[in-house]
Amino acid sequence: TLPIGTDMITKLRIIYAQNGSVILTKEKTDCTLEGNQVKVKLSQEDTFRFASSCPVEIQLRVVLTDGEAYKSEIKRVTVKSISSWSAANGL
Repeated sequence: TLPIGTDMITKLRIIYAQNGSVILTKEKTDCTLEGNQVKVKLSQEDTFRFASSCPVEIQLRVVLTDGEAYKSEIKRVTVKSISSWSAANGL
């Protein structure tokens, strides 16, 4: 859940990284934006890119209609829980 309405977002990127390397990115076109929630589904192919031996770091970055750019705190999740965590947290 975001502190703003998604109608204010012009650009959006969700970054998934492990061990300091970006493994996967999702753009606004990959997401469902509704109210103040952003949802993205990861395919089985997406999740197979992650090594099960270390956590995945997830960060949301947005640019708003006024040109301001923001990024979320980095969330760390285990590969085992990434699908359920993403769904529960709108990511």
